[in-house]
Amino acid sequence: MKKKLAPLPFLTVFLGLLIAFSSTVGFAQNLAVTLEDRNIDRYKQQKERMEQGDVDLLWVGDSITHFWETNGKEVWDQYYGNRKAMNFAISGDRTGHVLWRMANSPMDKISPKMTVVMIGTNNIGHKKPNSEEMHSTPEETVEGVKMIVDQLKEKYPTTKILLLEVFPRGNKPDDRYRVAVDGINKGLEAIYANNAVENVQLYSINDLFLEEDGTLPKEIMPDFLHPSKEGYEIWAKAIEPMIADVLGDNTIDTTPAPVEADWWRNRFNEKNELLKQGDIDLLMIGDSITHGWEGAGAVVWEKYYGDKKAINLGIGGDQTQNVLWRLENYDFSAVAPKAAVLLIGVNNTWSNDRAAKDVALGQRRIVQKLRAQFPDMKIFVLKVFPCVSQQAQIDAINALTEYYVRDIDNVEVLDIGKVFLNEKGELTKEVMPDLLHPNGVGYESWGAALYLKLEEATK
Repeated sequence: MKKKLAPLPFLTVFLGLLIAFSSTVGFAQNLAVTLEDRNIDRYKQQKERMEQGDVDLLWVGDSITHFWETNGKEVWDQYYGNRKAMNFAISGDRTGHVLWRMANSPMDKISPKMTVVMIGTNNIGHKKPNSEEMHSTPEETVEGVKMIVDQLKEKYPTTKILLLEVFPRGNKPDDRYRVAVDGINKGLEAIYANNAVENVQLYSINDLFLEEDGTLPKEIMPDFLHPSKEGYEIWAKAIEPMIADVLGDNTIDTTPAPVEADWWRNRFNEKNELLKQGDIDLLMIGDSITHGWEGAGAVVWEKYYGDKKAINLGIGGDQTQNVLWRLENYDFSAVAPKAAVLLIGVNNTWSNDRAAKDVALGQRRIVQKLRAQFPDMKIFVLKVFPCVSQQAQIDAINALTEYYVRDIDNVEVLDIGKVFLNEKGELTKEVMPDLLHPNGVGYESWGAALYLKLEEATK
C-alpha cells in the first residue's frame, strides 16, 4: 500500500501552480513570492513556541528583528519582556523564507493583537544564484511583502499590522542598497499609505536613524544595516505609542477623569456654553498656565488672539486625564475650529510615581481625541514649559512627546520653552514669578513665539 501524503498547505499549492503557469507562458519568476525552505533549528524553536499560544505581540522579519535578542536585548526586556511578545524572525530571511515559515507554522495556535512586520532588505542585499543581479528588484520585493501582509490579514482578520518601511541601508543616500531600499518603501507607500488597507498601518521611522544630510551614523547602525543598542532604543520609543494603543495600556494619566470641585465644574460649564454658541477658530487647551491667559496674560491675549475667534479651555490644576474627560464631555457640535494649541503635563509631574511615558501617552490620547473630533484641524502640541522644581520629569516627558504623536496627521510639536529663559539659559522670576506661571512678559514671549504659526493656521 502506498503511503498517503499529507496535504500541502494551500499557499504552497497556489504558489506552485502560479510559478508553473508563469513559466509556461514565459513570464519571469518572481523569487520574492517563491517559498524558500527554512527548516532550521531556530524555526523549529519558533514552531514550538507558537504551539504554546498566548502571544499578544508578534514580530515578523529578518536579522534586524532577530537581533532584538542580541544588540537590542536590554531594550526588548524593558519594553516587551512582560507583554507576551514573540520574535518570529530569522537572520538572513527574505520574503520567501517568511512565506514558507508562515505556511508551515501552527499560526492558528495564536491570536496576536498586533503584528510588527519589517522585511525585504535581504531580497535586495543577496544575489540570485550564479548571478550578480539582486535576488529581487524593489518592485518584486514589494510583491513579497504584500503577500506576507495578505496572509497575516487572512489568518488574523482583526489584528493590527504595523508594517515598517525597510530601514535605511548603507552609509550615504546614494549607496546602491539605500537606493534599492528607497524603491521598496516607495512601492509600499503606493499600496499602504494613509491607512489605505484596513488594519494595516505603514510607518516609517527612518528619519530618526539618519543625520540631516541623509548619512547613516555608525553609532546607530555600526555595519550600516543592523541597529546598535541605541538604534533599538529609537525603534522601541518610536513604535511604543502604537503598541500601547493596541494592547490597551491605560494608567491614571490616560483614563478620563473630572475634578470633583464646584469651581472646576463651573468653569467647565461656562466654557461649554461658549462652545455651544459656535463661531470658534482656535482652541487653547491646557491647565493653569493656559488658564492664566485670562489673568496675567489678558492684555497679551487680546493683542494676539482678540481677532482669532479663540476660546481659552485651560483649567487650573488639570492633568492629562482631566483634559481627556473635558474633551469627551464638551459639546463641540456647533464649532469647526481651524487650529488647537495643547499645553499639558506639568501637573502630572507632581506625583513622583508618574512615568514620563504614561504622561506622554496621555498627551497622545488627547491629540487622538482632537483629531477624531476635528479631522482637518491643525494641532500644535507644546512641549511642557520649564519649571525648576520639576525639570527632570519635564525633560523626560518632552523627550518622548514627538515620538508619541508623530504618526498622527496634521500635528506639529513645538518647543518654545527657551523663550522664557535668560541669556544664561536660566528661568527667572522676571518672567515666571513663581517659576511656573508666566507673568505679562512671559505671555508676551509665548504669544510672539506662536504668532506666525497661528496666523497661517487660522487664516
